[in-house]
Amino acid sequence: MTLAMLFAVLGSLLLWCIVSAALVKVGRFLTRYHPASPGLWWALLALSFVPFIPLPDMTLNGTIPVILHDFGEQTGKLQLSTELLLDSEYEWNWLWVFIALILLVAMQSIRNGAQLLNRLASLRALMASAEPLQASLCEPLAPLSRVNGRQVPVYVLPLNCTAFATGVRKPVIVMPRYFTTLPLHKQQTLLLHEVTHLAHKDHIAIMGWQLVRCLFWFNPAIGKMESAFINAMEARCDAQTIKHYGISRQQYAATLLDALKHSTLHKTPNAVAGFASEALSLADYKNRLVQIMKPVKARHRFVIVNVLLVGVFSAFISYQIKPLLSPQAPNWQWPMSDYEISAHFGHVSAFRNHKPHGGLDLVAAKGTPLGALATGKVLVADDTSLAANYGKTVLIQHSNGYQSLYAHLDSISVSSGDWVSAGEIVGTLGDSGRVTGAHLHLEILADGERLDPLSIFSKD
Repeated sequence: MTLAMLFAVLGSLLLWCIVSAALVKVGRFLTRYHPASPGLWWALLALSFVPFIPLPDMTLNGTIPVILHDFGEQTGKLQLSTELLLDSEYEWNWLWVFIALILLVAMQSIRNGAQLLNRLASLRALMASAEPLQASLCEPLAPLSRVNGRQVPVYVLPLNCTAFATGVRKPVIVMPRYFTTLPLHKQQTLLLHEVTHLAHKDHIAIMGWQLVRCLFWFNPAIGKMESAFINAMEARCDAQTIKHYGISRQQYAATLLDALKHSTLHKTPNAVAGFASEALSLADYKNRLVQIMKPVKARHRFVIVNVLLVGVFSAFISYQIKPLLSPQAPNWQWPMSDYEISAHFGHVSAFRNHKPHGGLDLVAAKGTPLGALATGKVLVADDTSLAANYGKTVLIQHSNGYQSLYAHLDSISVSSGDWVSAGEIVGTLGDSGRVTGAHLHLEILADGERLDPLSIFSKD
């Protein structure tokens, strides 16, 4: 792992946070046209990942391939310079920095998960004090507490808090102490609101958002999306409860105000779907009451079209951003303009002991300047690091795991560690090493494996 790769990963995360924050603003705009759409926030959460899935391939191997230490029948002794060794150690240290950052993020995520478990434990402790709804109230309310044909138990707590629904396999509805003192129509309103939550499995959705926030705690936009989701979830629940059960809007709003008045003293864990949610601010409740009394006409098509446009824009951003976050394919070009090919890749001859040729031999006048095939960093620029048969050699590391090798040079114009641009002179054509005449032995490697240079580009 190099410093550039580490910056690329951190840059990806930073851009994800920026994109997520932008999507929060988009979601708030679209909410004006469809306040009761919790699915919008799931869609925007998913869209925030579009530019970075799959993660960019940032492989960059800056070491000398083992395959280059065997040329012809003679294997040269590996003689790496002190700088190359230090460079490898330096890159290894950045891997440990990356691992340390991953561990720090994981530790905080585990800590957040532990806090979530503590809230669930508090909820279980709270539930232990609840008692079943008294028989005198069960009879008139029992027909209303059915979800998908299944009777849902109703419990009453010995304290005043918000009414809420909870439970995955065995869902229950929990009412506060003041519930038993309310008029029947308000009891029915509270109960039907929680039944609607259970029908949509809103309590499970809230748990899902909290898990996402535990994992991606470093992205503040996730928490804002969660709050906006809960707003939309409550708006949907209000609208559907009023419409499906024919409840008066004035009665519903009055019941909500009563719930707010009684639930301020005792708080319930945020892992539940309740009539008065702690995730909502005073301004949110004002907007909720306005929406109850004067609902905005939902513009479904407008929202859907805009979400699709956001998806297309996210894909476009992905296409534009990825080249900035990950190395691009090398900008290949030939090392010289006038040459003849004397031996192709894979050619077998007695001179090489009938072994396949590992590169491409280009014949030109001795002393012809040779340009780098692409932008990269010089790893080798001598006649000692690789097999003696290569003679004077230059090895360059390019992006995406590619490397290029120039052997049998007459002179070398670069040094190990230099950065070169495509076409920059790295040396001159010669006849050093084991040769039958002046030529350039050119190799291209990908992740340590030799490729046919003609498969990368062809002679113009």
